[in-house]
Order: sequence, then structure tokens, then C-alpha cells
Amino acid sequence: MFNSAKPLFDYIVRNITAYSPKETKAIAFMLLEHYLRLRNVDVLVDKPIASTESQPDWEHIVARLNQSEPIQHIIGSAFFCGLEFKVSPSVLIPRPETEELVRLIVKDCFWDENPVKIVDIGTGSGCIAIALDRFMSFAKVWGWDVSDDALVIAQENAHRLLSEVVFEKYDILEQDTFEGQFDCVVSNPPYVTYSEQTSMQPNVLRFEPHLALFVEDQDPLLFYRAIADFCLKHLKLTGACYVEINEQFGDTTKNLFLQKGFKKVEIIQDMHGKDRILKAKLSEEGL
Repeated sequence: MFNSAKPLFDYIVRNITAYSPKETKAIAFMLLEHYLRLRNVDVLVDKPIASTESQPDWEHIVARLNQSEPIQHIIGSAFFCGLEFKVSPSVLIPRPETEELVRLIVKDCFWDENPVKIVDIGTGSGCIAIALDRFMSFAKVWGWDVSDDALVIAQENAHRLLSEVVFEKYDILEQDTFEGQFDCVVSNPPYVTYSEQTSMQPNVLRFEPHLALFVEDQDPLLFYRAIADFCLKHLKLTGACYVEINEQFGDTTKNLFLQKGFKKVEIIQDMHGKDRILKAKLSEEGL
């Protein structure tokens, strides 16, 4: 048991060896905030920890971190667009780059009367769908996934965050049985090729769902082809499709959408200057 914030912070930083010093400090601050509601300034002033305050087994937590287990899995949640989402090994941990996708859609989508209809394909934790639902009061949002476990997490997040997203099981690679149209189709599909595993961090490779990460090397655009075909039938001419992409296949993915008949396709770079988002439209009208 620790009696004040600074010695506890120092203990965590000193004993975590699986991450860089910068990452280790960020993890330590997250742990103190989550378990003891201690802020960064509380560490600086070495705020006392009440003897009645319940503390976790810090040694066990450090051991899990040193096995490269993500901090988000240990505390059970991750922040995305200012909202706290439950996460588990069944879903991808939300990432800051994906927040840019949400912000772009929120900026683009302005309707005066009828609700804008949005579908998030491969919703995982539901972070994209729920964030859009929370930030766009005029939107009606669906979240689709093939994983029953992911849909359970998404439903829990919707309940906790007072969201009305409709979550359903749907496989974009199977025969299209859906009827209806959307103003906006969004997806962060699997796009990492198996050959890229050697360059990935162990906390991602060992603890996040491969179903949501990887695609076969011989067909890296599998999901983008399916999404484009879905849009040809179910995206309104005035709407738009937004997808996260593998930076290695930016131009190839763009050409796929153009060959499918999309009239305007653009690639948008993320905060790191990498090709990250593709926006595609079937006409010059609308978004």
C-alpha cells in the first residue's frame, strides 16, 4: 500500500519495462486516474492517499503490463472522442486516428429536416457509431458486425453512453440481403496484411482480435471491394462513404472506388501525415 501519489507513480514507472519511458509515464497517470482518481497535478504535489482508499494489486498490474497487455484491457475502458468506452479482447481498442474520421463526418453532414441515416460496418466496440449518434442529434445510426462478442460490448457501450444506435449482426462479405439506403456509410475494416505482423507491437498482435485486424496478403482490398459494392446499391447519390485505409494501399484503394463508378474519391491524411481516410461519392452532389 502506498501513502501518497508520488512514490506510487515512481514505483509504476520504475518497474514497467515493456514500454518506452514516455509511454510508461502516460500509463502510470492512467492507472492513478482510474483506480484512485488522482490527477497529474496530484502526483506533482505528492497528494496523500487516504488509508481507507482501496488499492489494487500494483505488482500484478505491472506484471500484466510487462507481458505487453494493453493498459485499456487492464482498466477495461478507453476514451474516444471524449467518451469512455468499455473494451475487451473481443474488440479493437479505439485509436486517436479514428477520431479524425468521426470529426470529418460530423463536419460534412448537415441536414435541415429528415434524419441522416448512417451505418458503421464492422462496428467493434461501437465507438464510431456511438460517437456519431451522440454528436449528431439529427442522425439515425446503425452498427453492424459479424462478431457476437463485439456486438455485446457495443450494446453495453450504447447503454452506458445513452446512445440509440441500432446494433445488428451483418456480414458484408456474404450475400446482400439488406433493403434500404443510407446517407453515409462508414467503416474501419480489417486492412493489415498478415505479412505486416513482423512490424507490429506485441500489445496489438497478442491481445487485439485478429478478425478485426487482418486480411490476406493476396487480397488486401477484400473489404473495400465489398463496401464499394454495398454502396452502389445502398448509398444515396447525395451521400458519401468514409473508410479508414492502409497507407500502403492508398492509391490502389482509390482506384478501386473509381473503377466501381464513384465520381469523386479523395484520400485524407491523418495527424501524422499518413494516408488514413478515403471519402468516396457517387455523384458531385451532396456531401
